[in-house]
Amino acid sequence: MIIYAIRHGQTDHNLNRIVQGWSDNPLNANGETQAVQLGHFLKEQNSVFDLIVSSPLGRTLKTVEIIQNVMKIKLPVVIEPLFIERNFGVFEGKSVDETMPIIYVKGFKCDGYEHDEALLQRIQQAIQTIYLKYPTKTILLSVHSHVIKSLLILSDPQSYNFQTLLNNGSMCIFNYDGNVLTNLAFNIEAL
Repeated sequence: MIIYAIRHGQTDHNLNRIVQGWSDNPLNANGETQAVQLGHFLKEQNSVFDLIVSSPLGRTLKTVEIIQNVMKIKLPVVIEPLFIERNFGVFEGKSVDETMPIIYVKGFKCDGYEHDEALLQRIQQAIQTIYLKYPTKTILLSVHSHVIKSLLILSDPQSYNFQTLLNNGSMCIFNYDGNVLTNLAFNIEAL
């Protein structure tokens, strides 16, 4: 299974560096432009997908809607709740600059916050879930920063961590054979 994992376009929370997690914030104008640019990039690369899998949040769904319009394709969109962004709990709506130094401490846990091990386990389950249904498919996966960081960590924990920088509208490509997740391309941007 080949997975083109895209980070949704920018929202105002991204722009203002506010933790959004499960908040269902819409794309802003720049985020829509990023999705258009990514759609053109994928079209120019002659990318072909069998289906789209998305987080249930509006910003990921809008990103793939725009990409499909640009690419002039209409594929089924499978909403997989396991791919929702990390549950930041009490940090939701707070400043990224204040929050990240707290949660990036190795082993950090607090009530209501989805700690690293729990998130990695959930994303491993999500990948396995879609693999069991679509083992030979090429999938466009529309998700979030910490979901893609989880995929990167699962593929190569020596090279990636939750502090790895991923821009809105960027893409990483993975291969998953049911056991091993391999990162084929990192943080591709359509500029």
